[in-house]
Amino acid sequence: MFVSRPIVSRLFQQTVRRYHNEHFKPPTMDELPVPRGSWQAQYDANQRRHNAALLLGVAFSAFTLVIAKTSGLVYLNYSPPKSLD
Repeated sequence: MFVSRPIVSRLFQQTVRRYHNEHFKPPTMDELPVPRGSWQAQYDANQRRHNAALLLGVAFSAFTLVIAKTSGLVYLNYSPPKSLD
C-alpha cells in the first residue's frame, strides 16, 4: 500500500508545460506576407468559382427533384389528392 501512494500522487500532480524554449522570438509585423497583384482580379476569380459551384448545386438539386417526382417517390402536396385512397 505504501508503494502505490507515491505513484498515485504523481499521477495527480500538476506539471508545468513549456511550449517554447529560451530562444523563442515573438513574431513581428515584418513577418506577415505582403499582398501581391490586383485584389479585384482575385476577387473576380473567386466569384466565378463560387458562382459555378452555386449553379452546379442548384442544377443538381433541380435534377434530383425532377427525377424523384417523375419516379413517384415524392408527392409534393401542391394540390389535393385525386382520391382519398
